[in-house]
Amino acid sequence: MVVRQPEINRILHDELELLLEDKTCVLDVIMAVDREIKRRCGKFPVKGFESLLHMTYHPREERFYKQVGIQAHTKSQSFIGVRENPKMTLPNDVTLVCFLKADV
Repeated sequence: MVVRQPEINRILHDELELLLEDKTCVLDVIMAVDREIKRRCGKFPVKGFESLLHMTYHPREERFYKQVGIQAHTKSQSFIGVRENPKMTLPNDVTLVCFLKADV
């Protein structure tokens, strides 16, 4: 998982490698990143937000916010449509990149 957001990058650095269970979706990955952020610094570093999930996903509408870019790919598959289907099961060895507008 790569998160492009300054406060989060200070904690996670360039990339966070996670080993998760089968049948994991992008929302599960984001929650795992939130657990790692909490483990490393005790609280979420972006003022006004409780978590990366809170910052990126609208739970009632079951969609990512418009100001959030989310991409997924594997070495063999160039693009996986996780933005359109956030609950889809991810393949093994997927790379997720989350771009957050600076003034979210």
